[in-house]
Amino acid sequence: MEHSYELVSTPVEIQFTQVIREAHSDLFIAVPYIKDYGVQVILKNARVNRMRLLTNLDLANVTGSGFDVDALLKLGEKFGLAISSLGKLHAKVYIADDRVAFITSANLTRGGLRENYEYGVILRDTSLVSAMLADMSQYFSLGNLFSREKIQSIKEDIREIRTLRRELEESPIAKRLRQSLKKKEDTLQTKILLNRIEDRTINSIFAETIKYILATRGALSTVELNPLIQEIHPDICDDTIDRVIDGQHFGKKWKHSVRNAQQRLKQNGAIVLRDGKWYLR
Repeated sequence: MEHSYELVSTPVEIQFTQVIREAHSDLFIAVPYIKDYGVQVILKNARVNRMRLLTNLDLANVTGSGFDVDALLKLGEKFGLAISSLGKLHAKVYIADDRVAFITSANLTRGGLRENYEYGVILRDTSLVSAMLADMSQYFSLGNLFSREKIQSIKEDIREIRTLRRELEESPIAKRLRQSLKKKEDTLQTKILLNRIEDRTINSIFAETIKYILATRGALSTVELNPLIQEIHPDICDDTIDRVIDGQHFGKKWKHSVRNAQQRLKQNGAIVLRDGKWYLR
């Protein structure tokens, strides 16, 4: 018996293309990020005359790096395209007629279709697909409707904003401000972290945390303990930096400090290791 669904893992482009080709009259696409690569896949494979596109054309999105307004305009050159913008759109849904739907994490970009670790499911249950299309159509009607001419009219504004942002980022004044800001942030962070070790050590902080977690969660392995410790102490368990203050490490070497704390607790008889898990005594 043929399944009414198909699970799709990375890369999703082959199955995505198959869904696009199955549309005979209408294609509905809901996706916040659009780049030329994804648009080219549709241009090469779609066989419909009409298409509805629900996307996000707010200021932050259209002027950011994940959106290509020229690519969007290419769709309008080939298809009878209706466009609606919904500011907080996060859904990625592709529906061929009212028969096949692809729900996925993949945006209409090269990363989404080929490179990122994405996932999705293709549905062929027509009752489910019809219900999904009705929901997506409601989203579409709630949005800000754009004609192709309106998109064209804001294209130059988008280009100018991106140019000004780039010039601002590259200006000597901006560079000096970023350097000054980073220095101030580092100074403040050091002061905050110094308060941590006024009368304690990193190892003692981890030791108390280990006892607390084992008391509340039960026996755990070191691998299970580490993310829980990091969740409680993100400031001293930062994997991106190795900051040394008064001879104590804050950052990348935190797991080494956790191991030291475990061994000290074990020596003091506070915890015991059995079958790979730490138990509170």
